[in-house]
Amino acid sequence: MPSRRSHTKSRKGCLQCKRRHVKCDEELPKCGLCQKRKLQCKYPASSNEADSLNPSTPQDEVESMCSSNELSLSTRMLEMRLFHLYLTETYITLYPGKLDTNHFQSAVPGLATSYPFCLDALLAFSALHLASKETGDNRQWVECALKYQNRSCSAMSRVLAEFSVEYSGPAFICSILIMLCSYAYPCVSKDDQPFDPLGQILEIRRLLAGCAFFFHQLGKMEHPGELAGWLRYKDAEDSEEELSKEQQDPKLIQLRSALLDSLARIRGMIDEVDESRREVNQDIWEFLNEAVKRPLGGREGGVIALPVRISDAYVDLLKEGDWMARILFLHYGVGMHLLSDRWFVRDWGRRLVSTVLQPLKEIPPEWKETVAWTRQAVDLDKWSRS
Repeated sequence: MPSRRSHTKSRKGCLQCKRRHVKCDEELPKCGLCQKRKLQCKYPASSNEADSLNPSTPQDEVESMCSSNELSLSTRMLEMRLFHLYLTETYITLYPGKLDTNHFQSAVPGLATSYPFCLDALLAFSALHLASKETGDNRQWVECALKYQNRSCSAMSRVLAEFSVEYSGPAFICSILIMLCSYAYPCVSKDDQPFDPLGQILEIRRLLAGCAFFFHQLGKMEHPGELAGWLRYKDAEDSEEELSKEQQDPKLIQLRSALLDSLARIRGMIDEVDESRREVNQDIWEFLNEAVKRPLGGREGGVIALPVRISDAYVDLLKEGDWMARILFLHYGVGMHLLSDRWFVRDWGRRLVSTVLQPLKEIPPEWKETVAWTRQAVDLDKWSRS
């Protein structure tokens, strides 16, 4: 009896056949199986790109390990260190809100082990956390974080180009981690680069737009699995009293109350500005007023999510030197100071207030008291002397 011929695994097969672990005949433009099943047939642009997008399987991982020695021992040890840090310390710094308490400890790392672009974002975030804990020179960890974030962003651009709903969950988590990295860089980095709050806001706005897109796609999934908890925020009623234990600090509670009072005082002044500017400023005021009540979460994402609501018209007002727009921007800085106990925020809000006020030579009489309050709210004078 002739020996049975074992088939060789197709290395250049289409993505559909790879996902189903069947041999692809590699016909162009459409393989035989996809043509028969009337499926969309796509081939990976290169092996590296396919690996970064597709969920890995145990078989793929074993074959890759046996056939390649590219991953050095030092890289493996580095990534294990960063992954361990996330599982033991970093996840605790992410407020779960309405999510299951183990969401960031279990569900997120689970996605990271199946989607390389999500893993790279997690490693970047952990590297920045390690940089924040480093008392000496932390440049190696900042550079490490940049490497993993760049790799993750590169893969995410391909996810968007070839998007399918199955990527919604990991892409959503990945976009959140990358957004948090963008907030963290100026807080963690010890270089002498000037802080540009508006430039930072515009970059974070772009990233938050990605978060919003993937969140919308997540809502379309029939079975979102462990990420279903995120959908509870869609119709949730924000509660001013619902605060995490970390936010029970008496100083932060007092600051939040004072910030809401200050916003209430300037609400009437918005009605007095030109009609063309009123609606733009009012939109920012309404977001801030709700976000300050739930700084770390809520239906709109909390204070940290303000950039996604900033319109081009509001950016233009800031660039023109519109005082109402400036005052609201300063209140955003004070709002971010409510999160100063988070390592990825720290003095972000204080630096924003400082940078906005530094070039101002003359303050209109009606805003002097408010500006003085924002300085005091973030301890700006005390920080400047230190």
